[in-house]
Amino acid sequence: MNAKAKKQVDEDRILALVVGDRDDVAAAREVASDSRTRARATEYAALARMLGSQRPGDAVRYDRFASRFGAMCLAATGAGLARVSWRHASEGAFVRDIERRWPDRPVVRDAASLAEARRQMQAYLAGELERFDVPVDLEGLPAFQRSVLEAVRQVPFGDVVPYGELARRLSRPRASRAVGNALGRNPVAIVVPCHRVVRGDGALGGYGGGVEFKKRLLALEGRQDALKAG
Repeated sequence: MNAKAKKQVDEDRILALVVGDRDDVAAAREVASDSRTRARATEYAALARMLGSQRPGDAVRYDRFASRFGAMCLAATGAGLARVSWRHASEGAFVRDIERRWPDRPVVRDAASLAEARRQMQAYLAGELERFDVPVDLEGLPAFQRSVLEAVRQVPFGDVVPYGELARRLSRPRASRAVGNALGRNPVAIVVPCHRVVRGDGALGGYGGGVEFKKRLLALEGRQDALKAG
């Protein structure tokens, strides 16, 4: 066995011993008798403690991929999808935004964790999906905004509802402007379909992701009448 291979075997045995995957007396003796292996074991033990202190839901995981809207970014907590964005100029800008929102959590790129959300987003934008079936995390948002976004989730594909009507459904008939403001800060656009809310006079109204994107989403859902009114 050459020196490189011997070193790799040593590393594997030490790591297995530290994390408890193997009851290896020989490895324990090696750790105790050699300064290099003691140092490596100490490093591995510290890493194991750090990883063990992180619950699976603590990290915010994200992915960035090409879509019909351009570069699409998704981020999720352990509770569900928490961010949808195609407006960030770069991956770094999106990550910085996530770090500001969750300053006490690690932020990691993890395409595997976002694979289903990505699949559904691409299917929707291709006209092959009408309803998203992924959990959404709205925790941390003001109570009124959460109630508005939960109400919007009930608006079916291809339907539109005026801001005033949505306010009435929330028993806040005079809160049309507040409803609009809450929708304008929707962190999970498209999945929570705020593009389906329009003005009472039939005009499109605003959209946090840009009015042109609102038009494209309504066109995708077959609402040419709303486009003409806007």
